[in-house]
Amino acid sequence: MTRIAAILGVAAGALLAGQAHAAEYELKVSSMFPSTHFIQTLAMEPWAEEIEKRTDGRVNFTFFPAGSSLGDATRQFDQARNGVADVSVGIPAIPRGRHPRSVLVELPFTVPNSEVGTCAMMKMKDEFAPDYPGTKVLYLTVTEPSAAHTTKEIKTLDDLEGMRIRTPTPAITAMLEEIGATPVGMPPSEIYESVERGVVDGNIMPWGPVGAFKLYEVLDYHLDAGINPVAMYIVFNQRKYDSLPEDIQQTIDEVSEEVFSNWGRWWHETDQEAIEAAKAAGNTVIPMSDAQREEWRERLQPVIENYLSNNSDMSESDAKALYASIREAVKTCE
Repeated sequence: MTRIAAILGVAAGALLAGQAHAAEYELKVSSMFPSTHFIQTLAMEPWAEEIEKRTDGRVNFTFFPAGSSLGDATRQFDQARNGVADVSVGIPAIPRGRHPRSVLVELPFTVPNSEVGTCAMMKMKDEFAPDYPGTKVLYLTVTEPSAAHTTKEIKTLDDLEGMRIRTPTPAITAMLEEIGATPVGMPPSEIYESVERGVVDGNIMPWGPVGAFKLYEVLDYHLDAGINPVAMYIVFNQRKYDSLPEDIQQTIDEVSEEVFSNWGRWWHETDQEAIEAAKAAGNTVIPMSDAQREEWRERLQPVIENYLSNNSDMSESDAKALYASIREAVKTCE
């Protein structure tokens, strides 16, 4: 009996120890990206682990990536605002019209690279905050600007004339129409098969997803034009954040700045991996100079003006004023 009592005592002690070390605050993180994506492995997981470490285990994060019950790309913001998730990672362009201020940074030839674009977004975080009511914005970032990926060689964007090109946004649709191309809308997951079936001749997209979806296997030519980036947000339910002790709030803020300040570098590095994969496959990659990009920005000014006047889901005056501020922030970050 003594031995049995001792065993039971050890078991009870272990149970109590486990309970003593249980996290005080269990938080859910939803994301539109899969668990294998670098956004999860390089950013969100290290971020969560560092917060857990600095709070001595008082905070614990559980992830719900793409494919899970909370992984729907169209619901990321609503889940954070409504408290279904505590933290959400999403893209303001999905669904369209929900975050009109943030997507202005995605207009053609507005941002030269991810470092500058992310810097500009964070400088203007307060101006973009109305896009995210009921949440605290932890970080805003943009990808490297997109390239034109095609089945036949193009040396300038004008060579897209007459081609059927998958388009990601209304502004890029307008750009393609200006060039004389035929825009075709479809989710990224359908591009590969659509190229194989001849439904589209190309795609406007940052390099990262070109690598992730292995589109360089069916699109052999790439004009590295730096057209438009894709913005991304990380938001925290405001009520939940406010309910946390002040020291934990401070830790979240500090770790968010320390970890997420690497976004510009991460976008660049992952794009380079995709570029190298395309070159290794024997594809042709043609760069576009800064001077050519500026010429295209000037040429597409009427397209941008029309978007700001008629398609921004904001008043014309507000859209134009905000876009002017974005352009100024980009200049200060260059």
